[in-house]
Amino acid sequence: MSAIATPSFDPLIEEARVRARRRRLAYLAAALAAVVAAVWVLLAVTGGPSAEAPPGFTIVKPRGPVAHAVLQYGTSSWRTTEVATGVDRPARTVEEVWYDRESGLWRDVFRIDGRVKSDLSGRCRPSPERLPCGSDYPLSYLRPYPWPPVRSGYVEAGRGSFHGRDVIWLEPLGGLRTPSNLGVSRFGLDPQTHRMVVAQSFSGGRLWGTLVISQKRDLGRARFRFLVPTQRPVPVAPNATADSWDGLVHAYGIPAAQHALGRRPLWLGPRFRGLALRSVTSGVYLQRPGDGRRSRPMPFVRFYYGEGLGRAPIISIEELGAERPYFEKQGPRAGSVERAGTTSARLSRGGLLLRIATALRYPLTAKNALALARGLHALPPGIQSLPTLRQQ
Repeated sequence: MSAIATPSFDPLIEEARVRARRRRLAYLAAALAAVVAAVWVLLAVTGGPSAEAPPGFTIVKPRGPVAHAVLQYGTSSWRTTEVATGVDRPARTVEEVWYDRESGLWRDVFRIDGRVKSDLSGRCRPSPERLPCGSDYPLSYLRPYPWPPVRSGYVEAGRGSFHGRDVIWLEPLGGLRTPSNLGVSRFGLDPQTHRMVVAQSFSGGRLWGTLVISQKRDLGRARFRFLVPTQRPVPVAPNATADSWDGLVHAYGIPAAQHALGRRPLWLGPRFRGLALRSVTSGVYLQRPGDGRRSRPMPFVRFYYGEGLGRAPIISIEELGAERPYFEKQGPRAGSVERAGTTSARLSRGGLLLRIATALRYPLTAKNALALARGLHALPPGIQSLPTLRQQ
């Protein structure tokens, strides 16, 4: 993966940008709290009107400065393919993190191609046995690297530069050359703060991934607030790239799927590329309790095509309507397919968000992803069953 360094700003421009972002987040905070089941962060400009917590939440002041960083992923992991033209391009992927080291509260926002995929917050519980959140990605990137590095299995490999910035390179004790099925990391640290500037992944001695960490100015605790649910626990560490498929299945068969989303779902027909439709399920994702709202289920429909080892499907398609779990806030732009590696993709169509997972037998290359996207069409009314379905 390649990476793009975040450019530096003139101090006045940077300050204006920070103030504008704070104002936008202050206006959006109430709406975000009503949508996502998480601990939400509220930014308030000093001297402005005092904010009131919505029902089910309490406002918590940070105990110290709030660290802030922007993580930019390389350009080869996520890609976007236009369905109409077939044009394939990298999808800019950015993760933004805020972290109060004293209280352990954090917020993590994950964007792909400018669209918010995940927006989640929580609390990391420090323990006497280790540094607070010292090993929890990506919060560890907002802390100075533990020193000396040999305690974590790394050694100094010299000084150099990355995108014009001086860095101390840290490499594993065993070096960067490993078998092709094993991966190791190399880190570049700021010489003064020992905070992470870049993390590079190697496999078989070859660079295959780069993550650029742009450390922003710490935010004063007087300008920052956390909105914390009053009744329920919160996540311990961010996991923005996770794609959970843990919704509760409550029905099998085509008739239940026809009406589960309030509109007809999309399918690939009884058979796609020689793979028969083997199962159709319907169910819901549930909101977490104690977030100040009446619990509203988020329905889904799933279509499974083909069977591989252990009867696992070759192609799995999950469809979500307007109500979605926190890790699927916004889908890709209409008319495109977003791919993560060769086994995962997403697309938006007709008010539905489709999540696609495949086995290696059907790798999601740009060509295969286009074939799948173009093969989707509305499930015809009146179909009750198919002879290939295992569960009715």
